[in-house]
Amino acid sequence: MDSGQGTGAHLADGTPATTGPGEGGWHYLLDDGLDPAGRHPVHAVRGSRPPGPDAPDRPNPRHGRPLPDPVPADAPAPGLPPLDAGRRPAGRALLAWLEDARAPRLCRLSGSSGSGRTHLLTWLAAACPPDHPRPGRRVHALLDAEGLTVRSATARLADLLGLTAGDPADLLEVLQDGTPRTVVVTDLDRAGGPRLPDTPVQLARDLLAPLLSVPWLLLVVEAADGPAADLLTAAAPTGAVLDLDHPQWTDPAQYAAWCARLPGHPVDPDATHPSPALAQLAARTPDAKPDPALPPAARAAALADTWWQALPGAERDALTALAGADGPLSTELWATLPGAGGEAVVHAAAALLPPPPIADRWRLRPAELAHRVAAGSPPVDHPAMMWEVAGGIPVRPDGGPDLAASDPERLALLLRHASAADPASPMLDEIDLLLHAEPATVTAAFRHAEEAGVPPTALATAWRLAAPDRSALARPADRAAVLHAHLTGRDETAAAHCAALADARWRTVWSRPAPGPCAVAPGAGPLAGRLLLADGTHLHLVDPATGRPAPGPVLPAVPLTERHPRALAAVPSGGAVLLNASGALLPAAAGGAAGPPPEVLAALAGCTAVAAHGDALVTGRADGLTTCAVLPAGTAHRPDAPLHEGPVTAVGAAAADGGTLVASGGEDGRVWTWMPGRPPLPAPVDRRPHPVTAVALGSTPEGLLLAAAWSDGLLRLRRWGDRHRGADLRLGGPVRSLAVTPDGLVVAALPEAVLAVALTG
Repeated sequence: MDSGQGTGAHLADGTPATTGPGEGGWHYLLDDGLDPAGRHPVHAVRGSRPPGPDAPDRPNPRHGRPLPDPVPADAPAPGLPPLDAGRRPAGRALLAWLEDARAPRLCRLSGSSGSGRTHLLTWLAAACPPDHPRPGRRVHALLDAEGLTVRSATARLADLLGLTAGDPADLLEVLQDGTPRTVVVTDLDRAGGPRLPDTPVQLARDLLAPLLSVPWLLLVVEAADGPAADLLTAAAPTGAVLDLDHPQWTDPAQYAAWCARLPGHPVDPDATHPSPALAQLAARTPDAKPDPALPPAARAAALADTWWQALPGAERDALTALAGADGPLSTELWATLPGAGGEAVVHAAAALLPPPPIADRWRLRPAELAHRVAAGSPPVDHPAMMWEVAGGIPVRPDGGPDLAASDPERLALLLRHASAADPASPMLDEIDLLLHAEPATVTAAFRHAEEAGVPPTALATAWRLAAPDRSALARPADRAAVLHAHLTGRDETAAAHCAALADARWRTVWSRPAPGPCAVAPGAGPLAGRLLLADGTHLHLVDPATGRPAPGPVLPAVPLTERHPRALAAVPSGGAVLLNASGALLPAAAGGAAGPPPEVLAALAGCTAVAAHGDALVTGRADGLTTCAVLPAGTAHRPDAPLHEGPVTAVGAAAADGGTLVASGGEDGRVWTWMPGRPPLPAPVDRRPHPVTAVALGSTPEGLLLAAAWSDGLLRLRRWGDRHRGADLRLGGPVRSLAVTPDGLVVAALPEAVLAVALTG
């Protein structure tokens, strides 16, 4: 495996080293003696600085405190899964790179099409599960980039990591939690599909290159030499490269034994070494005689010509139909395509292809074979294909298409051809079609329309904000629910249609766009009954029932210098307290009233979460403790011991049982409640395997309501003491701030929107 040389451990003047992607990206301050281009544990990072010229430094609360590993060091290690085609040397090299603390953070797999890159990385992920007993052998996400756009790849990667993000900036923000992760990306060169040829470069530039700045994140990417690979090299000049076309990564004896077991025609291992797909194609080609003196790609092109000429006419037609599908297909759908010849012919044609990396998802491979079939085939008539594919959709008794009963793969194929025929296809306005088709295809179709200059519709905007390319939104009803949330205020007819399809226990009352991350809090004192909203530029006063500017006295525009507010708390004077991303509490005047006195803020310095109710100001700390301070009296209450293992990430408070009920959420995924002067409950009221991002409590006409959100995007609403009533919902992005209004609305702040939702049962 080739790699560059590391850079110096610290700067020439002796100051700690920094690492980052350059202007516009995240930068990190490292301990002395560390290589900025290397990989670093979180406890060796002193702090970070987000993008932007005026962004404040963020101290790292884990600096100097190594993370404990929950897996015992003496736990037995599982055996490695088999690795065929003589690829054990390449597999051993990848395992060694993973476990080498001095190795670079990037490893790129290159080689010609059919060299086994995807198969090798799939093996690596299977050999290195996230809970592997050896910390150095853990892969936390395997992302197949084929057909994905930047947004769908970001949403899917976040989902695989137990996070939620709609765009790369969101993902970079949530990855600042210091958790070590290894991400494997396959098929970068097939990202976007044929209609979006620039997507591999966009994905490398906008998502993968920024990820390489995170000191505790490792990235393994399958990408052949080309513009996308060049961008990764520019972002990580010292990155390792494993080129599977080089013979040292394939054991000749094992490869020859594997070739001898291939069904079909005899294969000369010396003529096909080291390409598995070349050997598989040779076994399916009579009189195959690849020239071992040629590079693998040239051998594949020559072999594809021989293979094509030997094909029977029916199988050739079937493979031509597959080539026109613009993406991988199951044999069942392939057999229904015009010209495919039916099930028997398709199975015979599939037997003439190298097997697909994913079971029963057929496409022409290696790439030279696809090029040969395309060269011998007429251009695809996309409108005709669209109507032929549509003819296979089941029909309702009233004669209309039964999209709910149709195969999502068929609907995706229909949408691909419709988008290719017309980027502004009316099918992009068919909500039911979009709900039941494969989501990545829908996202790609909207992206194709955007690149063609088609103005975004309300549905396109809602789809982007909903980010439905996640396993948690696999059901059409779940996608309808989140689309309903983001269509509210944009297209009420479409929003109502989605709400009916969702049949959820909640509804969106209002939605308003946001210019960036926001924080919300119920007003207090003279501003009671209003909603305070900090959007990173100003502090606004909002009517909680409508989301519009509140009636009555106009709140002066209060400028804010903090672009990423973490939490907001209103105090009885009418002022507010803002917790910024660096952990500082800032007073914010509201309606002419000042916030709490500076000495109170100074006493609460170093908190990680803040909320208020009445005279009580509640804060959380990095050591897991929460404090409830009564402002006029200057008294403070806290549990005898920390309720959380690790930092408190969110707090809330409400009146209950003659006192103040405090709720706290932590990085440990737990939600606790307690009251000053009383012992906490014996167990948390909720827990999930993801950090809590926001909590809120509120007294409503139906009783006390608890809202909690986690890093994977789940928002849980529960009425107090009722385990079976409430709702679990997802709104498409990370919920970073919550408020419960006296009327029972739950206001959720997302990176690009603020929404108010209500339980319906």
